[in-house]
Amino acid sequence: MTAGGSASQWGQEQREAARRGLWRRVLAVLGLSPAARRADARAAACDAGAVGEQRTAQLLRPLEAAGWTVLHDRAIPGARRANADHVLISPGARPFLVDSKLWSVRYPVHAAGGTLWHGQAGRKQADRSQSVRSVLYETGLVGQALGVPVQPVIAVHNASVADGGFMVQGVPVVPAGRLVEVLLGNDWPRNWVAAAALARRARVVLPPYLG
Repeated sequence: MTAGGSASQWGQEQREAARRGLWRRVLAVLGLSPAARRADARAAACDAGAVGEQRTAQLLRPLEAAGWTVLHDRAIPGARRANADHVLISPGARPFLVDSKLWSVRYPVHAAGGTLWHGQAGRKQADRSQSVRSVLYETGLVGQALGVPVQPVIAVHNASVADGGFMVQGVPVVPAGRLVEVLLGNDWPRNWVAAAALARRARVVLPPYLG
């Protein structure tokens, strides 16, 4: 499955489930179905997530030409619905898990007190702690599957990121435009044999996510 494919698919399933049956479709068309409105909101979030993943995939393409293995939308052993947006194996045999976020350009992303925030300090803010917990959870399971520690990275599209990037709970949070720079700067000396072996294992233990 391509980048963002499972997110788009899940969003469409949400829309269809809320309109299954003649009466549900009629209520949805008339704007009288709370279930359809909730499903549409969830689906919109899925669509935004899919766009973020597709944009990240575009940014990562140059790395493939440089010898990196880049896998999109992968299943995670031990996780029920969670999937890995992007799993990368560097030429130095270092694995990364990149989590794409497409957040509103109206509000900045920053950290305070060990918490990830999306909003203006001192005003209404969205607590994005769940995003950090999720990527740490996914990274732990991917690391178990690969048999080596995995470095998580959150790549943010649209919203500005404080200081051009920062760390929160051991997770780098970076503007999507700096993602490739950050990945290249955190690779190890090249080890093509180990990198190839780890990439083969990743393809086997992290198959495409099918929902």
